[in-house]
Amino acid sequence: MSVETGLSKHTANGLNINTTYKSCKHLVQKMKEESIEESRRVWIRSTDKATTTPVKGNVDGIIPQWLEGDLYRDGPGVLNIGDTWYHHIFDGMAVLHKFSIKGGETTYRSRILESDSYKKNSAANRIVVNEFGTRAYPDPCKTILQKFMSRFSLPDFEDTTDNCAVNVCFFGDQLFAMTETNKMRRVSPDDLKTIGEKTNVTRYVAVNMATAHPHVDPDGTVYNMGNSYTSAKGPTYNIVKFPPKKTLPNGEVLTPFDQASVVASIPCRWKMKPCYYHSYSITDNYFILVEQPLGISLPKLLTGHYTKKSFMQSMEWLPKEKTRFRVVRRSDGVVVKTVYQADTFFTFHAINAYEEDGHLIVDLCCFDDGSVVNQIWLENIVNPTEAFNKSLQAMPRRFVALDVSQASVDRNLVALRDTKCQAFKLNTGAIQCVPEDLSPAWMEMPRINYRLNGKKYRYIYGFIPTVGINCGTLCKVDTESKEVLRWEGPGFQVSEPIFVERPGATEEDDGVVLASLINEKINISLLPGQVRLVVLDAKTSAARFGDLQDTRSRHQGVPRPLRQIP
Repeated sequence: MSVETGLSKHTANGLNINTTYKSCKHLVQKMKEESIEESRRVWIRSTDKATTTPVKGNVDGIIPQWLEGDLYRDGPGVLNIGDTWYHHIFDGMAVLHKFSIKGGETTYRSRILESDSYKKNSAANRIVVNEFGTRAYPDPCKTILQKFMSRFSLPDFEDTTDNCAVNVCFFGDQLFAMTETNKMRRVSPDDLKTIGEKTNVTRYVAVNMATAHPHVDPDGTVYNMGNSYTSAKGPTYNIVKFPPKKTLPNGEVLTPFDQASVVASIPCRWKMKPCYYHSYSITDNYFILVEQPLGISLPKLLTGHYTKKSFMQSMEWLPKEKTRFRVVRRSDGVVVKTVYQADTFFTFHAINAYEEDGHLIVDLCCFDDGSVVNQIWLENIVNPTEAFNKSLQAMPRRFVALDVSQASVDRNLVALRDTKCQAFKLNTGAIQCVPEDLSPAWMEMPRINYRLNGKKYRYIYGFIPTVGINCGTLCKVDTESKEVLRWEGPGFQVSEPIFVERPGATEEDDGVVLASLINEKINISLLPGQVRLVVLDAKTSAARFGDLQDTRSRHQGVPRPLRQIP
């Protein structure tokens, strides 16, 4: 099947095992088995064609008239190019989605991101650009000598992928798709077309990798964090500030990237194994990085280039190491000297952090270890094991840290009411933080009322993974009462929920929660509602639907805040 996406095209071979590349045959064979549950099969759908023309949704119920704006989503949707398949869930080519809401009605459109990676893959009709867990497939037309010489070429950070399939964020009035390399792609907020050349953040500041989960201050200033491997003192975690666009007296316009600067550098604890992190936290006065013992082995990263190993295969879990909270003052960029640590855990997503009565509260979705990264292969999704299912269980947890240099040893230092969190000063001078679970249920993809980002808050919105990667339940967690409200759409997988506050709201949860749903049914062409946008009352979880076009993609990403009509 030849697939049109605007400028580029790729060929999707479906599940033809006879033509599939040899390293994909076992995966494709498993995908053909009818015994695979629909809740897992939905994760291995590959986008054949985007919905570039807006499709109007059928509204069941009433969408509040005050709710108006655009919701943007991003995720890995193209899972195979020609006869080659991606192996890791992070790796598929990016597909962008846009839900527009106005006057109680909704429309939907999507587009495959026209990244350089996608163009190169499409031109070759196979995967030729390395991704997180998938190495480029060799060129069958190369001679033995050409293959030998390419194996010994030097690694190049400039050659990292620009497949921005993790998130989207506005820098001023410009929308960018983001990933965890140093590359970003600007896209049109109107029709999702890719605009101009890729943005290489390394050309503005000293970072070789960056998260795709920046924080945005009320004035539009964007903060992000990234690793730098070029410092003479060894690898550092750098916090980067992108101020709003500015016009100089002479008329010159400076973009956020023109003004970008490193405002703090955190030295890595393991010089040859800087940690992997997916997000970080921010409060009014601090940045907080969770330095967890999932290290990126620089020696393995180098040798893997020659042995054709993926980036993921350079990672090492260090089970005997503690997880640390690296705290940085926003006022001067100084790293707080106190060592805050906790028993080993791993996290993808920070929920929120805030300060209260001299305490620093950090809320995270926590896994017991880092095995989840090495479990979410497509083969494990279609053929899950007990280890796979267990690795995906994340618990929302709260940690409390505080500076008590003169405190006595082995006494609980947390003086906050209504918390079971504890913190003890050890003989080494370090503060050992003992967490409290915020919910009796597992939870991932957490979101809050972003007006309270970095401030005291009460409610978390997310989804509950039931078995393995099955994401069929939305939830609202009350961090004070530990009450959990649930909502399910039978036969649908849910996305990360987004809270939108009602204009004039005086209570934290006065608003709606938006989430897109994907139909689990295989023969989706026969269904009237292939994808749904659900609008939930944030207080009660009462729902209204809009039936839309199928995206055939997972959902991850940060939307543009919806405009709110007074």
